[in-house]
Amino acid sequence: MLTAPERDFTSISVICATLNCANDLSRLINSLREQTDTSFEFLVMDGGSTDGTWDLIASNRDIVTSAFSESDHGLYDALNKGIRLSSGEFYLVVGADDILHPTAIASFKQTIRASLADVIIAAVAVSSGGKIRRGFRRRNAWLGHAAMVTSHSVGMLFKKSLHDRFGYYSLRYPTVADGLFIKQVCTAADVNVVAADFVAGEFGVRGLSNRNLGQVLCESWQIQLDTGENPLIQFLLFQYRLLRFLPKLISRGAGRRNGR
Repeated sequence: MLTAPERDFTSISVICATLNCANDLSRLINSLREQTDTSFEFLVMDGGSTDGTWDLIASNRDIVTSAFSESDHGLYDALNKGIRLSSGEFYLVVGADDILHPTAIASFKQTIRASLADVIIAAVAVSSGGKIRRGFRRRNAWLGHAAMVTSHSVGMLFKKSLHDRFGYYSLRYPTVADGLFIKQVCTAADVNVVAADFVAGEFGVRGLSNRNLGQVLCESWQIQLDTGENPLIQFLLFQYRLLRFLPKLISRGAGRRNGR
């Protein structure tokens, strides 16, 4: 365990789960160091990296508040640990290949003060092409969580106490457990979800969900059933998505067989 000297934190914890991400993590750390509002805590939950990730974390204790390196049961197990250890009233999840824009923390705090939000959904740039995702669309719940929000990582700030009511990220869904939590929280009538117009940062495309498309489709379908959506409509949507992404599924399957 590494613990930085005590600082004056306010209400936001930034949480990152890592595993052999040394090539990406330095950009995220630099983006946190460049924040205009530096009153936040940064927790890194490492799954036992062997590529120098831990050395990188240890050399950046000026920005890393707390870090742990131990085996876990996947991404969401690591995030659950980080959430429980965090001290902020709100938390933000970031991937090792994500970056935050310099005013992200300040903008989230400003929105908290102006809206008394339970969840803030900021705009997010997709790093692969610069496309900006904006807004919150509760009416799209029947299409799944991804059609409702911009991005769990980088774009969504949650009040930590929501987990007391809705539970932590379910380990039943190794690739999209955030989808279940988002769906439950953002469709609850008494949860104040606020869409903010500022761009929080850039969402990386090398994360777990992008590497396991077939599993993402299957888990997302099951989440829709678990949250009470019409089974026939969800089956038809699942078949449509399988056909839509079939070329990618075939390509990635071939790549894995060829060792790429």
